[in-house]
Amino acid sequence: MGNPKKRKPWIAFLLSCATPGLGQLYNGQWKKAMVLWIIGSLIVIGPPLLGVYQKFYGFVLWIVFLIGFFIFVLLDARKTAIKLQEMTPRPYNKWYVYLALFLTNLFLIQPLISFVVRSNLRAYRIPASSMEPALIVGDHFIASMGYYKSKRPERGDVVVFLNPKDPSKDLVRRVIGLEGEKVEIIQNKIYVNDKLINDPWGSFERKELSGYLSFLENFGPVVVPTGSVFVLGDNRHNNQDSRFWGFVDLHTVKGKALYLYWAKDKGRIGTQVE
Repeated sequence: MGNPKKRKPWIAFLLSCATPGLGQLYNGQWKKAMVLWIIGSLIVIGPPLLGVYQKFYGFVLWIVFLIGFFIFVLLDARKTAIKLQEMTPRPYNKWYVYLALFLTNLFLIQPLISFVVRSNLRAYRIPASSMEPALIVGDHFIASMGYYKSKRPERGDVVVFLNPKDPSKDLVRRVIGLEGEKVEIIQNKIYVNDKLINDPWGSFERKELSGYLSFLENFGPVVVPTGSVFVLGDNRHNNQDSRFWGFVDLHTVKGKALYLYWAKDKGRIGTQVE
């Protein structure tokens, strides 16, 4: 039997900050620590796997619940340490055990959890005006990275894909032409299979490029190859898209833009990307 030792609330709090449940382990509550760690992991990966984030209110509820849970874990560890005052240390109450668990969580568990989450959703920030007015410079949006695992993009979808010119970066554009379709632009009007389509997305107010690149307003016709899509930026006279670098291979399409979770204009937060 060891000698009783005081539990320091600040240590319990900091350990829980490092790894949820570690503060409870410090307090001698190994079962509670394990349960809290499992619950915390499920709260992080569960909603992305279940698609709860697909709607803005679901995303907000998930974040609020996640923050609330971890605040509870921190305060519970501190409160328990205060109540205990002192306890007989268990075999696992060693600094190297805490360090080993922290490092395991940091370099093994957290990367795995991060991979699961990022495979289903990802946050992006808009750095340029290519998609105005749908997406404005400084907008932050959530993209569903699993949206096209069982389906293909449709006309009008705003998709995230690998930059054809620099695959280390992602681009965001709108799908206009689907595989096998003939696409032609005549005086800013889009024809698909020789039929004029409704184009509520195109904006033609900024014309920095149109003076010397006439194919911005008159392009094609081209036929979209199998396994590809033809994309355009909504800001038609101030962006680069399939008119410049060709079709987008479906294998490079990573996800679909869903909604804004942050914007300079706070009234736009929660807006669906349409």
